Amino acid sequence: MWYNASMKVNYSAQREVVYDVLASTTCHPNAEWVWEKCRERMPQISKATVYRNLECLVKLGRAIEVVGTFGSSHYDACVRPHNHMVCSVCGAVVDCFPSEELRLALEHETQAHGYTGYGLTFSGICEECKAKQLNK
Repeated sequence: MWYNASMKVNYSAQREVVYDVLASTTCHPNAEWVWEKCRERMPQISKATVYRNLECLVKLGRAIEVVGTFGSSHYDACVRPHNHMVCSVCGAVVDCFPSEELRLALEHETQAHGYTGYGLTFSGICEECKAKQLNK
């Protein structure tokens, strides 16, 4: 359980389920996907509750919202510094961890300008779509 009594947020069973669903996958789901999975555990949970709790988890630093040109936001429970690649063919969102040199440069620039974090989103074709194209 990630909830900590020192947080200035009331405990919520719904938020716990939303976080558990998000933390159980690496597929960077959108809110609709999270809602469908939450309903398997908590059938009465509303879509609005899932959206609200995803937003809360992002504000608490327990999730990352990956925003791009692919339509809806996607979410990630891995909050350590990393970047994302969005496939221009299938829309999949994949983690990209920068080299140590790039990570240090990005952290330096972030801190030098008073920012609290960074995230880059690259576009391209994922390995699965590349393989499909080669097999045609």
